[in-house]
Amino acid sequence: ARQALHLSADQKVITLMPASRLQELRYLLPVICEAAKQIQAQLSDVTFLLPVSLAAYREQIEITLAQYQLNVTLIESRDTLTAIAAADLAITKSGTVNLEIALLKIPQVVLYRVSPLTIWIARRVLKFNLPFVSPVNILLNQKVVPELLQENATATNIVQEGLDLLLNGDRRQRIDQSYQTLRQQLGEPGVCDRAAQAVLEFATKKAGNN
Repeated sequence: ARQALHLSADQKVITLMPASRLQELRYLLPVICEAAKQIQAQLSDVTFLLPVSLAAYREQIEITLAQYQLNVTLIESRDTLTAIAAADLAITKSGTVNLEIALLKIPQVVLYRVSPLTIWIARRVLKFNLPFVSPVNILLNQKVVPELLQENATATNIVQEGLDLLLNGDRRQRIDQSYQTLRQQLGEPGVCDRAAQAVLEFATKKAGNN
């Protein structure tokens, strides 16, 4: 992955995954950039990669990045998995991408923010209170990767968790072991074929009964 992206083996590489939707870009990209700026100030040799999930987002991403003077390389969406695989750390939104990051054995800091009105409705009206939001933590039913949500998703907290994941070998090893457990729980490759076969068998049996 690093050869494909022209990165050296000894570089510190952090991949930033702020958004697959416009709302996420608005609420997550600025705080991720501020955290990256603080990390860059402490690790002078760090390189940031940022996959652009949709071409329509590129202009807004470039405008925001220009405010932070970061050493960031924008990556085409088709190379997203390469950008993840090349990383020492991912700073990412919550979502299915967390599973992709875990399967590629990359430590990650997960964060999510929504509008103040949305979170008020979720907490006060819908009584939203889940123990975890990242699919990694949900599937393993434990806090494997750090989750920073809403008011806790600050640049300071991202930097603290990110640097610890980069520099704490024991913690990285524990996460790697948990990732291995996750991989085993997800099963062997070929799930799409097995799911399709199960649907076909169910449909055939139902048609026969009719």
